[in-house]
Amino acid sequence: MTNSEIQNHLYQWACAKGFDAPYGILSGSAINRSGRNYLTVTFGRARTFDATVEVYGPTFLRLRTSGHGDEVFRDLPSLMAKLETL
Repeated sequence: MTNSEIQNHLYQWACAKGFDAPYGILSGSAINRSGRNYLTVTFGRARTFDATVEVYGPTFLRLRTSGHGDEVFRDLPSLMAKLETL
């Protein structure tokens, strides 16, 4: 899967699970301190949960969550298994 396909998959998953409050689901791109581009998907539930997934590549996915810290995943299935527990 390409980075864009992973981003789209995460966006669709967040839509299906209702993680669209209070501002909807945001997808975009950013540049880290070392100048590397990556894609993002930000989603949440009002007053209870916020998360951002940073897609650096198919083998480096970072999940940043409020109250749960940061985790790095080496593949999409591992990330999706974690997201299903949230």
